[in-house]
This record gives sequence, C-alpha cells and structure tokens, in this order.
Amino acid sequence: MKHSTQINLIHQIFDAIDRGTPPMAERFTRNDTSAYTAPDRAAREREVLFRHHPIVAGFSSQIPNPGDYLTEDLAPIPILVVRNTASELRAFVNICRHRGAKLADGCGHTAKLFSCPYHAWSYDTDGRLVAIPDDYGFEGLDRAASGLVALPVAEKYGLIFVTPAPGDSNKNTIDIDAMLSGLGEDIQSYGIGAMVHQETRVVRRRMNWKLMSDTFWEAYHIKVLHAQNVAPLFVKNLAMFDAFGRNTRYIGVRKSIEKLRDIPEEKWDLIPHTTILMNLFPNTILVMQSDHAEVYRIFPEKHVGESVATISILASEPSPKWSRTMDLLLGVVDQDFTLGEGIQHNFESGAQRKITYGRYENALEHFHRSIREAIGEV
Repeated sequence: MKHSTQINLIHQIFDAIDRGTPPMAERFTRNDTSAYTAPDRAAREREVLFRHHPIVAGFSSQIPNPGDYLTEDLAPIPILVVRNTASELRAFVNICRHRGAKLADGCGHTAKLFSCPYHAWSYDTDGRLVAIPDDYGFEGLDRAASGLVALPVAEKYGLIFVTPAPGDSNKNTIDIDAMLSGLGEDIQSYGIGAMVHQETRVVRRRMNWKLMSDTFWEAYHIKVLHAQNVAPLFVKNLAMFDAFGRNTRYIGVRKSIEKLRDIPEEKWDLIPHTTILMNLFPNTILVMQSDHAEVYRIFPEKHVGESVATISILASEPSPKWSRTMDLLLGVVDQDFTLGEGIQHNFESGAQRKITYGRYENALEHFHRSIREAIGEV
C-alpha cells in the first residue's frame, strides 16, 4: 500500500476514534434470507460466479518449476494446473478424454506425463494426447482433437487464477488487473508473490458459502463473539471499507495504532497496527498480517446450506510457528462458523424473511450487492 494511502487512512482512523463512531453509509440496508437458502439462487451463483468467473486455484509458490502441478476439486469442474516445459502455466479439465476418470490428485513435481489410472491414456504438460495403449482399437481417432480440455489460466501477484469453463485458452484470457479494479497495487505491495505456501487446511460447514464470507466483512461482532480472544486487541467496531469494483479492502484497526500519534507522519506504518482483508470477488479472502498472509477460498457445496473453505498460510520463511498460527486462527473462525451454522438453520426455518445491515456494515452490503449484480438479480 502506498505510504500516501496509509497516511490518509490513518488520519481517517484517528478522526473516527476521536468522534467515537466508525465511517458509515448513508442508510442501513436489508437482504433476503432466501439469498442463503434458495436452490435456484444457489444454482445461478455456481454457474456465474464459480464456473464462468475466474477464481483463485492456488499459489505460484506451489508450482514454481516445470512439471509441477496442482489440482482443484472444489470448483464445479475438476481442475488441473501444470507448469509446462517452457515454465508456462496450463490449466485443463482434470478428466481423461477416454472414459472420464480423474488424471491427477493433489500436488506434485517433475511430471512429464499424466497417465489415466483406468486405461493409461497419457497426456503431456501441454495437454496433448501422446499415448493410447492398444491404439489399434481407436483407428481413425483424431488425437489432436482428443487432448485435455483447456481452461483459461493466468498468474500474477503470486496467485493463480483459472476460469472453470472449457474454452479456447488462447482466446479466452484472464485480465487479472481489470478484474481486481485497482486492488492489485495493494496485493503487489504486500509481497505475496515472494511468500511461500506453508500449510492448507480444509473446513466444511453446514452453512451457505456467503455466511462463511459474511463474518469477515463487519467488525461489529468482534467485541461480543470474540470477547475472550481477539477483541481486546482491536478498536471497538472500527474498520475502514473501500470498494474496488466488486472487490473489497477492509481494514480492522488495532488499539496499538494510538502509538502513531506521537511520531512524525513520514514514519507512519499502517500495517503493524491493523489487519487488512481483501475480497477477491467472488470467493477468495486475503488477510494480510504483519509477517504472513492468510488465504481463505470459500466454495459452495452441492446443497445450498453447505460450504467448504480451504485456509492457507503464506509466509517468507518456513517455520514450525505457522502450524501454531493456523491453530489459533482456526480457533477464532470456529466461533464464527459455529454461529453461522445456527444462522443457516434459522434461515431455513422460514421464520424470518429479511436481515439488516447497519450503516457501519457497508462492506456486507457491497458484497451482496455485487453478487446480485453479477448474477443479474437487480
């Protein structure tokens, strides 16, 4: 983040602290509980947001060398991302063209071929079909047209984006900076591209995927729900919200920021005194801490009331402390997600049709308005 931006934000923070109220929208808003429970709404979200919109499929540090690959099974289409012999990224539908078996699982290194475990049809790192055992049974098959189905893929800022919709990857490209609408400058400044993937854990919950995301976009609940862990660290109900297109930057303010009042502006540093969250629309949340980044990738499950999240830590250097850090952050979000499961149950009862977002919960309103706009529900 530019130092001039930091100074401007810190002044806004001090103004909010001094007047005793956070920045606020003009009015409170409401949302339909059906957004979390309606199967037809969930189907549109899966099609528009998770099949035809670029999503973060992994991190560049996971596959730095030719032959390195990763897979993604949480999107509507199984994805295989590989770095080819020229160190270029390729993404494919992770399905053999013969009988539909999955080609690869997890992550791996130094792959030269992906061989189907069912009948050993094999494909190179550019997706070309290069081997068919007993190929006399497939006389006349056009091998050039029978390679793996390509998906659009791009990488920037240490993140790998894939659009999980088959198409011509040479024509259907991903313009990451256009998609981030200016937020890329912040991501670059935090040096995520120089960080290394340390650990990922998977969390499944009986709640709509948007409820998982909602908990990150308001500071109102921290003083109550997290009173015994992180609440004492933060200024009560204060966060700075900025929209970047459909993306979000949301800054939680630590009480330690008061120390900056006693030093010159040119020495002000916002980062150690805040937690900076960014929503890369629709489903990836970057949480920037002073010495590492936390990445949440949230996906809907097949049932509208179920979701799954991968939670990853990126850091400059490996250390046993990252496992402890993961334990601590999971302890905090477990409180949010457990409460969220109860909210989902309440919504599904049909007893309440609307929920309310306060004037200082404007990041929530932006998130849901962006979804409505994207799926054509306006």
